[in-house]
Amino acid sequence: MTKRKLPPGIMPRGHRWRIDTFYKGVRIRECCATPEMAETNLRKIQTLIDEGRYLEKRRQPKETLQEFSERYLDWCKDIKQKSYTSKEKRIKLIVRRVGAETLLSKIDLAALEKYQAERLSSAGERKEHVKPATVNREIACLKHLFSKAVEWKILDSNPLRGAKLFKETGRRLRYLTPEECKALLDASSPTMKQVVMLALHTGMRRGEILSLTWDGVNLREGFIELVDQKNGERSTIPLNRKAVETMQSIPRRLDSKYLFPGKTPDKPFYDLKRQFEKAVSAANLDGVTFHVLRHTCASHLVMSGVDLATVKEIMRHKTIEMTLRYAHLSPEHKKSAIATLESALTPKKEKKENKARIA
Repeated sequence: MTKRKLPPGIMPRGHRWRIDTFYKGVRIRECCATPEMAETNLRKIQTLIDEGRYLEKRRQPKETLQEFSERYLDWCKDIKQKSYTSKEKRIKLIVRRVGAETLLSKIDLAALEKYQAERLSSAGERKEHVKPATVNREIACLKHLFSKAVEWKILDSNPLRGAKLFKETGRRLRYLTPEECKALLDASSPTMKQVVMLALHTGMRRGEILSLTWDGVNLREGFIELVDQKNGERSTIPLNRKAVETMQSIPRRLDSKYLFPGKTPDKPFYDLKRQFEKAVSAANLDGVTFHVLRHTCASHLVMSGVDLATVKEIMRHKTIEMTLRYAHLSPEHKKSAIATLESALTPKKEKKENKARIA
């Protein structure tokens, strides 16, 4: 019986057959169970090389969504992202719904649109249908995860780059009236009352208040100095009399640098959601989250006649567009601006006659 002649580059190795050869400048290395399988695989690989698809196939990552998401979240935590807690929650939800063992290379626009549709028809934590805005925040997290996969050379391109978000319906800006503020404060525990007072009278965010340290507080001059942990930017928060009195009422612990220490003195208190929701419920308020307190501060500044440029500085908005959300609350600045036209469009002769008539 004539021994079968195999193509160059296929050779026995123990109980297996090894392909180790070059074809059009590309090295091919692979182990197979039989010589026939090795020859078949070699022909397939040569065809892929001829069609220009072999290197593309080899570059497909073997990393699963679960594995890469863990690396991604570790990076988010290392750079101390402000939104880490909410991002972690969203990413874990996505991994659970898409599938922990799903390869990154298998997730494309079709898989994303399927997720969007299923998510929109599902129920959230409060047994209500998930809103488009919620799904959009989740997709934004997933798109950024894939952007990092490209940046870290795991993927050649972001398959979700062209993903479309749902249209979000405009909602009325929720802020508290003075009566609602009083009801919330009356329903709050002593510590919660201090936190709420600071939020209402400074416009600070929840995380900023809970991470406040005494070395950044200057009660004599009446300001707080904040340092952004992510980019190192410094901000000065002015304090009014109510804010100063609130901070003076906070007992200063010698074993902690924080105004609101956590269970261990070296860490700040981080979770007040349950306490806040309990106070909101006791005050019979609807649609109130902690961020509504920041809206309340900005809204009442505008309604009190403070110009939008100053409100932008106090609230530390990155762009004036963020401040313009409150412009409708104070139409007076538009009235005063348009009133200048009355004088500007009046002829000089008529102006003199009017002045003489008044005199």
